[in-house]
Amino acid sequence: MFTILDLVNHYLGYFTTSTRTKGRIYTAVSAGGVWYLLYLAYRFFENGRWLRGTFIALLFVLLLYFVVLNVLYYFTKTTTKWDISPYIEKILGGPHLEEETNQPTMVPANGIYQRQNIMTGIIESNITQQENITALASQLDQLGLMNNDYGHLGEQAQRQIIAQKDIIFANHPGILLPYFDLIIKDDVTQIIGGINQLQARELGTLAMVGMTPTKQARTNYRLALSAVLITGGIGHVATRTTLDVVERPYKIQVEVAYEKKN
Repeated sequence: MFTILDLVNHYLGYFTTSTRTKGRIYTAVSAGGVWYLLYLAYRFFENGRWLRGTFIALLFVLLLYFVVLNVLYYFTKTTTKWDISPYIEKILGGPHLEEETNQPTMVPANGIYQRQNIMTGIIESNITQQENITALASQLDQLGLMNNDYGHLGEQAQRQIIAQKDIIFANHPGILLPYFDLIIKDDVTQIIGGINQLQARELGTLAMVGMTPTKQARTNYRLALSAVLITGGIGHVATRTTLDVVERPYKIQVEVAYEKKN
């Protein structure tokens, strides 16, 4: 089977073939070859070689699982909650998608922090702060700073994200605010932001840093915002055959850098 895959890869090298087309060809070849393992397992069982037969049978089940995933990915528009490929991608350093190669790198204006010293913050916004977020999103859109291309992702890549998050927004993965800061007001940690410092408004209250209440975190750590992004608005949700357009309120997502107090 591996020899056949090597020959297929060799001859496809002579043609300009998309990754998706190659994936379909490899999947078809693998789908045929994997059944040979089941035949080998049967022969071992028939000859009383139970240990080797069991090992090959388990290998057949594992490879068949990945063949089924490839069939779903390359030949259909469906996804499954049993897909472990996102976890494998995370272990190997993240997804490598053709559609993502042209995405710009966002560099926060508030400085660069080590990832091990950054945690996700949980934000609570009242009615006034939510109105400020919506107005800010409108300003960013008018200035041409709001992307609406779903991160250059194709339909299948969008479906993978929807399977994890239920929705993908047109401004995926979020728009980094031009200006943002963290202030303490009446012993409450407020998030402010805007298109510049002069037009900054309250956007929400930092309720939690990771799993720790903000007030408790402030007791032992110095806190600073490493990034504030705005997400929401127009997005896609998945049906069996299509991606439907929906609209959700805008919201902010924050990353908080922390440092142990002396």
